[in-house]
Amino acid sequence: MTIGQALKSYRLHAGMDQKEMAAGIVSQSFYSKVERGMHGIDTNLLIKILTAHHFDVVSFFSHLTNQDKNIFNSYYEIESEITFAKNTKNLTKLKEIEERLKQEEDLPDWLKFRLELAFAWVTHSNERISSELQQKLKKLIINDDWDRTSYYFLSQAIILLSIEEADQLVQSAFKAFTKHPATDPFTLQFVSWIAVNYLNCCYHAQADKMYAVKAIAFLRQLPVTPEIGFSNILATYYEALFNRDQKTVNEIIDILKKDKYIALIQDTID
Repeated sequence: MTIGQALKSYRLHAGMDQKEMAAGIVSQSFYSKVERGMHGIDTNLLIKILTAHHFDVVSFFSHLTNQDKNIFNSYYEIESEITFAKNTKNLTKLKEIEERLKQEEDLPDWLKFRLELAFAWVTHSNERISSELQQKLKKLIINDDWDRTSYYFLSQAIILLSIEEADQLVQSAFKAFTKHPATDPFTLQFVSWIAVNYLNCCYHAQADKMYAVKAIAFLRQLPVTPEIGFSNILATYYEALFNRDQKTVNEIIDILKKDKYIALIQDTID
C-alpha cells in the first residue's frame, strides 16, 4: 500500500472528505494529488495530518509496502524510547539515545524536537533550546483558532517557555476552550494536559500560587469523565503542594506508588 492509498483508506474509514482530511495543513488540491499518487509529501507534513486526526502514526506506516517503511518504523521505535525515558525521568537513557542519534544522518526535525523536548521535561530547563526556536514555537502556538492539535502542541511545548509567556498562552487556550467547549475525549485530554503540565512547570519555577490557582480552577470546571480523571487527581496533588497540605500530598503519593504511576510525579518528591 502506498502513502496515498493508506491516507485514502484512513480518511474513508473516518468518514471525512479530502478537505477535512487536509485539515488546513495542506491545500485540498495538494492533498488530493498525494492521495492519487501524483505528488509526494514531506514527512513532517504527513505527520501533522495524521496527528491532527489522532491517527496512530506507527500503525499507519506499518501498512506501507514501499522501501522507506523500515526507516519510518525505526524513527518511531526511537521516538517510543524517547517518550519512555521522558515519562520515567531517565536522563541517562536520553543521553544514550542522543549519542546514538549523532551517528545518524538527515534525521527528521520532528524527531530532533522530541529529543530536545524530553531533555527539557526531565531536567526542567530550556537552556538547550535556542531563543530563535522559542520564538518559532510561540508563533506556532499563538493562534486565535485553537483546536485539538494546537492544544496538544501547547501541552508538550509549555516547558520551553517562561512562566509569564506560558501563562499568557495557557489562559488563551483556556478561554478558547471555555468559549467553544469540546466533549470528544482527545480534546478533553489535551486541554487537561495543558493544565497539569503547566502546574508542574509552576512548581519547579517556584511561581506564585496565583498561577496555579487558575489552572486548578480550569480543571475543576471540565466535565467529569474517565478520560481526564487522572488529571484531576494531579490537580488535587499540585493544589496540596502549593497549599503545603502534606497530608493530602502523602495520600496521593501512596496511591500512585501502589498503582505504579509514581514516576509521573517523581520530580516533585524531595
